[in-house]
Amino acid sequence: MASVPQGANAIPSLKVGPASPFAGDYEDPNHPGCLRQVKVVGAPLRADGTRPNTPVMEITGYDGNGSSGNICTEADRPTRSDLWKIQGKVKSNSEVAIDFSPKGGPSNLIGTFDGDGIVFPDGNKWTKVPSTNNRRPKDMTTLQSNM
Repeated sequence: MASVPQGANAIPSLKVGPASPFAGDYEDPNHPGCLRQVKVVGAPLRADGTRPNTPVMEITGYDGNGSSGNICTEADRPTRSDLWKIQGKVKSNSEVAIDFSPKGGPSNLIGTFDGDGIVFPDGNKWTKVPSTNNRRPKDMTTLQSNM
């Protein structure tokens, strides 16, 4: 039976689901009022049935329809086809590496959780907010969580 590392060699427990400090809804100052939902899930199983220790961050978002610039209003709710989805790898309970390349950004952008939001190297900060069900598509019940 394999031993569990202890002390300085121990791997910290990375939180997933609602227990993760990253999980929740956010306000992005570059896209006010627009959907930014973060979920943290366990890494997918490998072919051999094992699972990596690194949880996956899943971000679902919407950037607006362009008629109001980057600002979203309750009248500007997205449809399913308007949503974008990106992923990241949780490196610790306070740091994540996010792949923004599907949106034309960097593939390994570091975000740091500072207690009430995710801070990016350029100074942008997504601030955690109460549930934003009014920012989700009306027909997308799978996103209507109470995180």
